[in-house]
Amino acid sequence: IDALAVGLSLAMLQVRIWLPSVVIGLVAAAFSIIGHRSGGRLGLRFGQRAELGGGLLLVGIGVKILVDHLSG
Repeated sequence: IDALAVGLSLAMLQVRIWLPSVVIGLVAAAFSIIGHRSGGRLGLRFGQRAELGGGLLLVGIGVKILVDHLSG
């Protein structure tokens, strides 16, 4: 959805797509590489605790969405 909104916005502004596409691609690639490298190191250090925290966070988000939809 985000990419669709950006694409439509750029088309409506009649901006050439090549430069924004290259910049977005380079930034995404850089953050992916940084995340991959740091994730391996942090995974060794915080492994199961990080998995438990992430799982609890996702369950909490799911419960909040469920409560919002049931009460609204």
